[in-house]
Amino acid sequence: MILIIPDNYNQIIENVNMYDGLILSIDKYSVNVRYQVSLDEIKQICKEFNNKEIFVSINKNIENDELSDIENILMELNKCNIKGVLYSDVSIVTYKNKLNYDLVWAQEHLVTNYETINYWNQFGVNYAYISQDITKDEIIDIKKNTRVKLFCNLFGYTSMFVSKRHIVKNYLNKFSIDNKNDLFYLKKEGKIYPIIDKGYTSAFSNNIFNGIKEFYNIKPSYYVCNGFLIDNTKFSKILSLIGNINVNNVDKIYNDVNKMFDNIDTGFLYNETISKVKK
Repeated sequence: MILIIPDNYNQIIENVNMYDGLILSIDKYSVNVRYQVSLDEIKQICKEFNNKEIFVSINKNIENDELSDIENILMELNKCNIKGVLYSDVSIVTYKNKLNYDLVWAQEHLVTNYETINYWNQFGVNYAYISQDITKDEIIDIKKNTRVKLFCNLFGYTSMFVSKRHIVKNYLNKFSIDNKNDLFYLKKEGKIYPIIDKGYTSAFSNNIFNGIKEFYNIKPSYYVCNGFLIDNTKFSKILSLIGNINVNNVDKIYNDVNKMFDNIDTGFLYNETISKVKK
């Protein structure tokens, strides 16, 4: 199944026949996205797109004084026709028995092994969103050793880190630079990294991830296409190509998508993560 993380409402309505579900990011409690929606908007989208599998992302670290608000949101979502909630903060698991939808362990860089995935499954968590930081073979190994349904990124910019601090805006304030934007770009060593500073700071990869080549090798329960910073026309084209994929044309579609951008890569699909100190 294909899920999308929309960058704007138009990506939802213009591509309605080209995806199976949505990941919606809720105001104040979602990170690594520009397009956030209110609880009321989620309810409305659930009504308008009731034939889609809708997941809601609540993936920031939760403060103590936010717990009552989080509980209220989770209970209100019981009234919606949603499939599940993506969580990072484990406090959300404590509400599992009160929920009539599933939970998705989506702790970004930590979802890297089947033992921890299976641990959370003991608490009723039936979905996990695989980290972008591991290889194809490691993902396949996880799939073989868990009954939990997996989410895997298929296309789009990916998050490198998130910080509670306003890293960019603190810099602008320090030097009295007037800039009301929430989206910025860091140029370093010939690469350009998108950065959101909106209630938190999130830095994204220089390149756009394209995992289409492994479409039939990994085969998770859900593939995710992220519309962040992708032109709406191009995003529609990509979803259309994916919708027509088969075992005979998968390489062609992979190459066709690559030709649409000049900053495509395959992330860590074929390269193990190695941390080392620069000289």
